[in-house]
Formats: sequence, structure tokens, C-alpha cells
Amino acid sequence: MSKILLFVNDQVAFDFDKDMPLDESQLNFLNKMDSDMDKGFKINGESFPNPDKQQRAEFTAMNLIRGLQQENEEVVVVSCAYISNRLPEVDEVHVNDLESGVKVEFK
Repeated sequence: MSKILLFVNDQVAFDFDKDMPLDESQLNFLNKMDSDMDKGFKINGESFPNPDKQQRAEFTAMNLIRGLQQENEEVVVVSCAYISNRLPEVDEVHVNDLESGVKVEFK
């Protein structure tokens, strides 16, 4: 079984089965997420009017963390599915609190 592990401040916070198949409605939702992100967004106060694949994944990871904090499993699972689908080579997401903001790293 292939997984994405989410680390928050170097502690495993969640794991997601990358082999879980997505149906057409779930894939359509991921496409809608991309469409929404086409409008741009901010990460740590920095604007990204035309985000690339990496920036979209970082934004999604921020939503993933928010979902964990709010105990919203649906947001967590959708965020993991997005990262898994758009960056299939990623096996780990590391999110760390820094004085300058939150740092996201994909491995």
C-alpha cells in the first residue's frame, strides 16, 4: 500500500492511502479545486495570481492543516487526494511552524 504521510512539526499527523481509487465525481471536484485556484490566492501573505503546480499543492497543504485543526476529515481527505493526484511522486508532506510563517515541504 502506497501512502502519503503528513508531518506537522516533525510528528506524523495523518496518513492517506494513495492507492484509493477516485470516482468521476471526486476527480471533477479536484478539477473544480484547480479552477478555483486559477483565480489566484495568498500563502503567508504573498499573492500568487497565476499559481503553478507546486504553489497549488502548498495552498492545498495549508487547507489540509486547517482541516486537521478543525477536525474536518472531509477537507483532510480531499486535500490529500488532490496532492496525491496532482503530485503522485510525493510520499511525505512536511508542515512546520516558523517565526516567519508556515513552511511546507514535499518529499
